[in-house]
Amino acid sequence: MFTYEANYYEMVNVSVWTIMSKFVPLLLLVIWFFTCKHWWYHVLLIPMGMYFFQLVTVLNDDLSFTDETEFWYVFIIMVIIVPFIYLIRTKIFTNVHYSDLEDVEREMLENKGFVQQIKDLFK
Repeated sequence: MFTYEANYYEMVNVSVWTIMSKFVPLLLLVIWFFTCKHWWYHVLLIPMGMYFFQLVTVLNDDLSFTDETEFWYVFIIMVIIVPFIYLIRTKIFTNVHYSDLEDVEREMLENKGFVQQIKDLFK
């Protein structure tokens, strides 16, 4: 089938244990993210990103430290992604709770500026 050599960790047991210590929490967080019904579920993206970067680092045998720089990469990405996810979720939530489709159609046909659309999201 295939052969795995543990270069950096020197033993396959240590390598598999390290990979699984990053993969299992990432898998559980992904399941929680997709099954969560609460409004704060997008916060789970931050630890998911941390575990993903740690898993990539563990798989890359050339790096010697696994938990130092990932936080800054994830922080920059999350500062950009989380507000957009929240705005998209808010827009979908407001569209789902309209009383009928005529209201949705009327709002879609209105010409609004970008600032007005942002204000409408936070009504």
